[in-house]
Amino acid sequence: MKRSTRERILEQARLLFNQRGYNGVSMGDIANAVGISKGNLTYHFNKKESIMEALVLEAREEVPQKTPGTLAELNALFLDFQQVVQENLYFFLYHAQLARISPEIFQKQKERYSEMLTMLEASFETLSQKGLLRKADFSDEYRRIIDAIYMAATYWAPFSAMKKSLGQDVEYRHQAWALMHGLLTEKGRKELGKF
Repeated sequence: MKRSTRERILEQARLLFNQRGYNGVSMGDIANAVGISKGNLTYHFNKKESIMEALVLEAREEVPQKTPGTLAELNALFLDFQQVVQENLYFFLYHAQLARISPEIFQKQKERYSEMLTMLEASFETLSQKGLLRKADFSDEYRRIIDAIYMAATYWAPFSAMKKSLGQDVEYRHQAWALMHGLLTEKGRKELGKF
């Protein structure tokens, strides 16, 4: 099936933003990559910010439909986080900047955080009931750990690039499990050891 010009613009823009970053790509670069004139590009998107808005607002949703009820499912979620970051470097490398570009992007960022928070809180509660996580020591301990997991995912791209420049390579899921390790019960640690 032939893709529309708009779809081709978004695809090429995402690839260029992933390679060069938001600031390193011009409207002319995008038009050249698509094989259209700059005038044709501005017919579809009047400015680079509009392209970024469309990419963010139309991106596939990262939040899984099913709340992880086992440590293996939570591990799969952490692996998915890493894949989403790698596929959408433009969003994660420039997360703070993108929030300032557009109120709609900032709203989408807030929505994604709220969705992940709700899902992970439910997951942690289920895992606690199964004896895999200890009960929280204080009222918002789970939320603070979830926030750290979310921040690690959000800022994984620049951190990972820095680690690679030092000759170190660490998977996101290892970082997430390190954050969670203090919550795991003995039963949870044995379960985690299986994978």
